[in-house]
Amino acid sequence: MNIGFSNFVNEEKIIAIADLSTKSQPITRAVKNAKDMGMVIDATMGRKANTVIFADSGHVILAHPVKETISKRIEEAKQC
Repeated sequence: MNIGFSNFVNEEKIIAIADLSTKSQPITRAVKNAKDMGMVIDATMGRKANTVIFADSGHVILAHPVKETISKRIEEAKQC
């Protein structure tokens, strides 16, 4: 599934999607902890991260498209 800028994620590996623009403390803390452990994948191509994708491998993926766009792409991928 395309998460923007020709970056792809296996939708079967996604366990949660969160909106980063709300500045939620638990989400911000999870991203910081993942950065400290070297488990963050930045797929924003230098743009503002709007969405955080949590993978079953423990990786945290930062993406530019908003959560609704990514959710819509997951639903479209499931229909194919």
